[in-house]
Amino acid sequence: MDIKKYDQGQGKEFTLSFLLLCLCGQLCWNVENQWFNTFMYRWITQDVSYVTAMVIISATLTCISTFIFGAYSDRKGKRKNLLGWGYIIWGVTTYAVGLCQYLTGLEFSTPQVAIIIAASSVVALDGVMSFVGSIAYDATFNAWTNDHTTEKNKGFVGTIYGVMPVIATILGTVVGGIILDIDNPTGKGNYQLLFGLMGIFVTLCGVFTLIFVKDKSTLKPQKEGTFMQQATSAFRFKELKSLPNIKEMLLACIVICVYFISFNFYFVHLGNWALFELGFEKEFDFGVIEGIAMIFGIILAFPISKLIDKDRIPLVCVIGLVASFLGLLIIYFFVNSNTIDPTTAFSVKNIPMIIACFFFGTGEILMTEACMIWVRGLFPENKRGCFEGLRCVFFVWIPMLIGTLCGDIIIKSLGNFGTDAYGMKQYYPPKELFLWASFVVLATFIPLYYAAKVYKKRITAKKEALAKGIIDASLFDAIPDDEMVSNAKVVK
Repeated sequence: MDIKKYDQGQGKEFTLSFLLLCLCGQLCWNVENQWFNTFMYRWITQDVSYVTAMVIISATLTCISTFIFGAYSDRKGKRKNLLGWGYIIWGVTTYAVGLCQYLTGLEFSTPQVAIIIAASSVVALDGVMSFVGSIAYDATFNAWTNDHTTEKNKGFVGTIYGVMPVIATILGTVVGGIILDIDNPTGKGNYQLLFGLMGIFVTLCGVFTLIFVKDKSTLKPQKEGTFMQQATSAFRFKELKSLPNIKEMLLACIVICVYFISFNFYFVHLGNWALFELGFEKEFDFGVIEGIAMIFGIILAFPISKLIDKDRIPLVCVIGLVASFLGLLIIYFFVNSNTIDPTTAFSVKNIPMIIACFFFGTGEILMTEACMIWVRGLFPENKRGCFEGLRCVFFVWIPMLIGTLCGDIIIKSLGNFGTDAYGMKQYYPPKELFLWASFVVLATFIPLYYAAKVYKKRITAKKEALAKGIIDASLFDAIPDDEMVSNAKVVK
């Protein structure tokens, strides 16, 4: 192995590890975001309150975990072991969620008590799974990747961050739909098999990490004060003011935060909307529709991602926002139970739905890849793990908290509802989720306008410095590569 190339995020060893761990992590998050909710509806209860609680608790524990273990990896100056063991335990907890379906069959005072206990257990185990998953992915894998991201590979890294959730969605929905139909006499889906296979895959990736993955050779322990002081350093505003690009970083965080608020209006309910409102009988059919749309989104995303290497990140965001807005309007105005064919994915009547998924799926890819590079590239070099916690607040916690609560209000106000055989409430997601989400997408242009102005100022200064043969690290959103540095005067 060429250690120098590996440190610079190049070579087949780094690329294989990066792609495998990114795919594995996103697949597991997809199973949680896409299938835990339908598992709750299929096997336990159709009360949307439990889904809302699950998402909010999961997001909160994700942030807490990232702050704690991001700081831990910075202080240790090592990420490999935390990454590997995190994936191993993450896999075990993913498998455990499926066991909750058996709680509904246990004898309690009333059937309602069994349902409440089972639903609450899913919420609790999902929280544990998210906490451990964030140790592995958000706190450690993202920091490990950031250690190896340079000006030369930032477009590639950003693209993978953008398209991998979509590839995971395709695999998760299509392959997941096939798995759910295996040995499925009840018609509710074999979720235990799906969660079990996912857990095994994640655990094996953890073992792979412990054997083959390497930390950057120049990574060193970074200790600043006590553990809690370092873990909360991203919230010490006096220190933040001293960072050269803090205004731009926070504005970029607000951009993706507002966008992901709109995303969380509908995405966590997308599968249940397709199954219980549009009338799809099988998860597989809706998964195929998503998969077809997303494949075209990936094809489009790769050439557009070249703009990241050319320092045109705000333009990528504009394209992403326009695509998302169009997709959400198409699905609101042209997709309903009367205009689609829920008996099969392969119907001409489903083309508007494929087009809609293509647009908002492409938008999500572009926004993710652009803002991940934009925000993470401005982290202080000695606090990459700590600042992953700050990123989680804007990328995960606030969007899931606000977006999911807003979605909950819309569903309970405008959705169809009823009661099940035990007298417990049932709520079904309405298409108005997509309309309200489109308004929030438009609102994202406001912070983007201000963030783009600061970005342009930094990039202009960067080009002027390069013209003089000067490498000023504070003007870059990735690590300058060795070839660039070797022929220039370096300013830190």
